[in-house]
Amino acid sequence: MRNLKSIILGIILMFCLVTQTEANIILKVMAVNPSNELAQSVPVKVYLPKEIKPEDIANKGDLEVAYDTQQGSYYVYGDYELKPGESIEKEIELRDVWVTPASEIESLRLEADKIVDLLKNTGFAERIKFLKNGIDSKLNQIIENQKNSPANPADHISEYRDNLKILDSVKADMALARSLLAQVKPRSFTFVVWRLIIAMVIFLGFLGGGFYIIWQKQLKTMGQDDISKESQKTESVAGYHKAEDKQSE
Repeated sequence: MRNLKSIILGIILMFCLVTQTEANIILKVMAVNPSNELAQSVPVKVYLPKEIKPEDIANKGDLEVAYDTQQGSYYVYGDYELKPGESIEKEIELRDVWVTPASEIESLRLEADKIVDLLKNTGFAERIKFLKNGIDSKLNQIIENQKNSPANPADHISEYRDNLKILDSVKADMALARSLLAQVKPRSFTFVVWRLIIAMVIFLGFLGGGFYIIWQKQLKTMGQDDISKESQKTESVAGYHKAEDKQSE
């Protein structure tokens, strides 16, 4: 029982200190054997921030990594034999994933600009302009927050999570902007279809008119040819009768 109590105290006395390097964050863990009489095994188990995946752990020393389904996050763990009153310190180096990529911010801004341009001559022009101003303001706020990010890593992580909430709000605004664009597209498509139909009707009208004129000209030419042939036939018959009359005389 005394040994178990010492182990529990060792876990309670374990603490974390977070510091930040140029690109990574260092998580420092200290485990203490509180007993001044007994050497014992002290377990170490530290949960990592929820954003961290195994590939984001740059260095974990001799600690192991596992996933807790109930907590929904990874943790590092290990067991260490400590002499009476002995303490150990372990470091876990984590990649700084608490930054919203500039490429994502720029992509959202460019898409918003494009939607504004597509809706500028529609009934949604004023509404999308107001929406775009809000999107720009929120994106600028994220940029400003990251530019002046706290030196304290704990505050840095907290601020990132606040920025995520702002980003979610931007994405909700973008979803609304896309829905406005979707309402306009079917109307534009119908207009284009009707323009094509009218153009086809006009084209077919001109084509039919051209065929009619050509047909009329052909009929006229055929009529003149028939008259000419009939005239020649009449003249031939008249000449024949005239020749017979001369012979009979």
